[in-house]
Amino acid sequence: MSEDPFGDLDAAMGSGESAADPEPEPEPASEDAGTDDAVESEGGTEPEPVEEVNPRERPAFEFDETVHKALYVLEAVADEFDDIITYDVERDLTRDHGLKGVTKSELHNAALDVATEHPEEIVERVLEQRGVDEERSE
Repeated sequence: MSEDPFGDLDAAMGSGESAADPEPEPEPASEDAGTDDAVESEGGTEPEPVEEVNPRERPAFEFDETVHKALYVLEAVADEFDDIITYDVERDLTRDHGLKGVTKSELHNAALDVATEHPEEIVERVLEQRGVDEERSE
């Protein structure tokens, strides 16, 4: 085992050098495979069809597309968030909607996306936490 407990963290998150490299272009779907001269000259064999991937079988995005951001929250709120994400949301997605391979990054992204759609509720909660009435007093 390595002396550095975080030695493999760079590999898991990707190094800064690889972030600048462009993503390889995906192979286009072969709708006009019959007109490819190279295919015809090699005995007429067509490339294998690209298999459709069921969106219930894989995450919405790859881990290497994500960024790590620190969020500073009270421990009780973080614990409740983790419980709700794991025991309610993830369970509903797998049991009720048949999703497989649900990732924490996918769940966290969705939770933050919901928050960005409701900034007024964030304002209300901060005011509530401070004990400030909603009426603006100057």
